[in-house]
Amino acid sequence: MLIRLEGVTIMKILLVYDIHGNYQALKEVLAEEDYDRLYCMGDIVDYGASPEECVTEMIDKADIVIRENHDDAVTTGADCGCSYEIKDLSEEVRSITKELLSENSMGYLNELPFEEKEGDIFSTHASKGDLYKYLKPDTPEKKFTDFSDVDQDIIILGRTHIPMDRTIDGKRLLNPGSLGQPRDGDPRASYAVFEDGEVKFKRKTYDIEKAKRRLDEKGFPERTKRILDAGKVVP
Repeated sequence: MLIRLEGVTIMKILLVYDIHGNYQALKEVLAEEDYDRLYCMGDIVDYGASPEECVTEMIDKADIVIRENHDDAVTTGADCGCSYEIKDLSEEVRSITKELLSENSMGYLNELPFEEKEGDIFSTHASKGDLYKYLKPDTPEKKFTDFSDVDQDIIILGRTHIPMDRTIDGKRLLNPGSLGQPRDGDPRASYAVFEDGEVKFKRKTYDIEKAKRRLDEKGFPERTKRILDAGKVVP
């Protein structure tokens, strides 16, 4: 599978989703990988202690950036549409996140598109035209009908924080997992790359203790640290 953009074959695209203010994880993944293009499929902020640094990195380095439900909630005040087990925490940390973001970063997040097309790739957050749907590795195929009129053969999505690689009706659906807030029980940063025509899912160990110290410094709830350690939602 080759990725072609306006007749040019791209050798390596780095995919980072659901950063959630975890600058330590982001910084170490960007240092680990070289790439031709960087795609960030949103949820740059919320839960983590360094939203401003993460937004700045995306402004400086990302080629494609999508707006996701947490970015939207922080900038517009809309409901995040989170699952019941994490919604209370999201609402609790949102006021801290807003205080840590500059006016420029808030404006940037508020102007991001919800979907993007480039070459053979269609990028979105949850599903086409739906910011809140959960499409997981075990979700029945009939739930993926939102993509029936998408012309691209490769669809990249996030939302669940769980890596996924499925082919449905001839379309490859990929979720690289969450870089800053994994939900599959593995606390390492999760991301993916298109490299030499192949999709590679990767995990990166990063300095979680440093990320947790940052949470303490900025007054985030203790639960945010437990979630980082567990790599999943915990009480």
